[in-house]
Amino acid sequence: MAVVWSDEKIPRYLQVYQYYKDLIVAGKLPPGTKMPSVRLCAAQLQVSRTTAESAYMYLAADGYIISRPQSGFYVTGRGRNEQKNQDRQTDGKKGRREILYPFASSALDQESFDFGLWRRYVKSALRQDERLLSYGEPQGEYELREAICRYLSENRSAVCKPEDVIVGAGVQSLLHILCPLLGNRKKVFVRNPRFRQGSAVFQDHGFERCDSPEAADVLYITPSQMTRWGDVMPVAERMELIRTSEQRGQLIIEDDYDSEFRYMNRPTPCLQGLAGGEQVVYISTFSKLLLPSIRISFMILPSSLREAYQIRRDLYNQTASKTEQIALCQFIRDGHLGSQIRKAKRLYTGKARQLSETIEDVFAGEAKAVMGQAGFYIQMELASPFSLEELAVRAEEAGISLVPMEADGTVKKFLLSCSCVPADSYRTALLLLKEAWKS
Repeated sequence: MAVVWSDEKIPRYLQVYQYYKDLIVAGKLPPGTKMPSVRLCAAQLQVSRTTAESAYMYLAADGYIISRPQSGFYVTGRGRNEQKNQDRQTDGKKGRREILYPFASSALDQESFDFGLWRRYVKSALRQDERLLSYGEPQGEYELREAICRYLSENRSAVCKPEDVIVGAGVQSLLHILCPLLGNRKKVFVRNPRFRQGSAVFQDHGFERCDSPEAADVLYITPSQMTRWGDVMPVAERMELIRTSEQRGQLIIEDDYDSEFRYMNRPTPCLQGLAGGEQVVYISTFSKLLLPSIRISFMILPSSLREAYQIRRDLYNQTASKTEQIALCQFIRDGHLGSQIRKAKRLYTGKARQLSETIEDVFAGEAKAVMGQAGFYIQMELASPFSLEELAVRAEEAGISLVPMEADGTVKKFLLSCSCVPADSYRTALLLLKEAWKS
């Protein structure tokens, strides 16, 4: 079948991606359907194999299809869920106001990233024709793994070499690789109860979820984000965790997301480095440092798991875009990642302080703003006779979304992200919120 491509200005692989995404979301390719092979896709749509491969990698990265070793690509349930969500949103739009101030959103501020600079690196990567004719390395491009090791050594005190690093499209894809390597370790304690995606992976692999760390043989910890508004595990507590887990024979999985966004001081050394590179699996991502749409994450294995991975490595296809890996490698080598982090920290530190000050100014003693040590969320504490749920509904009716946390008697606690809403809109939004909560 030949497809008439709509716009020659849009890269062909993105059009192939959109073509299959539309079929999946519309239900024309139901969950469990086997996708055409890359070769067959290229022949059917009259595109190159590289174009077809890139489109499949983006579909896999966004969760619409999944790669099964030695079998091919299969449609997941994400498209069906999206269609249900769209139907629910359509049904619920009557009588509901559009969200004008999304304080619940984890989207980034457009000013935090230089799109023009990134485009130049992507274009440079796309000019490497010979290199793009082959599949990406299952473990990730070697030069990128070198650059990651150098960056982590200098900035996170990590202990690693390129052979220890595995690159993938998102933390979930890395956990799917990690879980079979853990052998008889089947009891996991997840410190962050909101980590539903990771918990789902552990469940899929037959892990038992433990309520306490003492009962587990695998600990999933987010030491740089102990709470959603940014509490950070101090060094002394990190050292104690390493000591006790070693005594119990436990493996630590350290998810180090948002570790760079410290408002008051330098980032705390990672658990992996403090443990000398052993008994800790280190996982992190570039999604918040750069853009959420750049789905490149990485994992560092300790020596105890490295050999087991090398036996299985060729069973896993690389899920991260080879083009973006090449671009990111040069981006890091040229020093732009460090510049990007400094730029983002200045921006979000200023926005977090401004949001905190505006909350206390607008509510004039009726609310308290608690600024964490890191991250993007500010905790707002408000004394109100209304329930947490009713306050959230009133806010949404006024066009404001925020994250309800907990109620402590008459004190209600919410989280507001400083990232997505423009700083010059804080006062207008909070005045609107105050009016909605008082009316």
